[in-house]
Amino acid sequence: MASAPRVARLCAAACRRAVPQLAQHRVMTMAGPRAAVAFSTSTMRAAERTFDGDEGGESAPVELKELDKAFMDRATPEGLRQLDQLAKLNGHNSIEAYLDDKLRYTAGFSTQDKLLTDELVVEDSPAKPDYKAFWYDEDDPDTFSEEHDEFKEDDMMSMAHNKLKEIREMRQYTRLAVWEMPLLSKLAKPFELPKEDHVLRWRYTTYMGEAHPAESKVVVQFAPQDLGLTEVQTDKLRKLAGARLNPETDVIKMSSGRFEHQAQNKRYLQQLVGALVAEAKDPRDTFADVALDTRHHYRATKAGKKSKPKFPAAWRMTAKRRTELAELRAQAGRAEAQRLDEGRVVDGQQKIDGYLMQRLAEEQAKAAAEPVPVPAGRGPARARR
Repeated sequence: MASAPRVARLCAAACRRAVPQLAQHRVMTMAGPRAAVAFSTSTMRAAERTFDGDEGGESAPVELKELDKAFMDRATPEGLRQLDQLAKLNGHNSIEAYLDDKLRYTAGFSTQDKLLTDELVVEDSPAKPDYKAFWYDEDDPDTFSEEHDEFKEDDMMSMAHNKLKEIREMRQYTRLAVWEMPLLSKLAKPFELPKEDHVLRWRYTTYMGEAHPAESKVVVQFAPQDLGLTEVQTDKLRKLAGARLNPETDVIKMSSGRFEHQAQNKRYLQQLVGALVAEAKDPRDTFADVALDTRHHYRATKAGKKSKPKFPAAWRMTAKRRTELAELRAQAGRAEAQRLDEGRVVDGQQKIDGYLMQRLAEEQAKAAAEPVPVPAGRGPARARR
């Protein structure tokens, strides 16, 4: 059975423009003498053009979408079956093939049908997505659309909206600081010194408002002398710590960030400290013959603590030296003034200006003394007459 939209489009192509008809030959008969008619004074008017599809007139434009919709509303299975039967009577399998054959072999319809088909394809085909657009989503291309709301010049630009967003954020934090931050004073606790059994000092890092890879890092610090070990065991623990010992403060500092969560890193550091303490208590080897290596600390602090050379105290200006220099400057000033009065001081700028003025005067005198050559001619025009 023929599809209703296809049949409607073919019918629209057939109705788009009337078939051009050949001009009919008319028999011209000689009319007999007629009575003379007096000239009329009425104005001539052009005949109104009709659009009823008569010969010589123009057909009204066909609304393709309305025609397609009307055909779909009125089309019934029985009517489509009758159209197919009509096509079979004319030697075609379907009404579509019948209409295509008529349009293809009818003079004047081939070009118009092609234009109409192209127009229908353009109207029915969906808009191609812009793959280079910023909002194009490859996973969900159906939601992509180039349609935008018409800008009616009644809204602000993007920069103004961003500025308003910034102002709203500042006001939000201001309200928090004024109304909610003072409530935290109820949760404040007085500072208490850590107890003697709290030897390990832990440090965590928290980034507010964002997830940071360094947030899982945990740092632990402890002093070997606070662990309750003997002098030999404490000295052995310092040697086992190696580069993690600060010899100036006698504090061991270790950190871990190899695991994903802070609790895992803290557990790893606890086990590591426990292993160090257990090894320090092992009496089989006390490391008494090993010296404590502190080169890592002094190597790291040498560049930062490199002292600048100080100005020698013997080179500093004394009151006696200041008096001598002032007297020497005064003597030099008096000698310079005396040479100026006697004219023994040469002013270089004055000499240069004098030389330039003298050179200019010489060039002007030389130009005035040279004769000006005049080309020979036949005299004025008046003399030739």
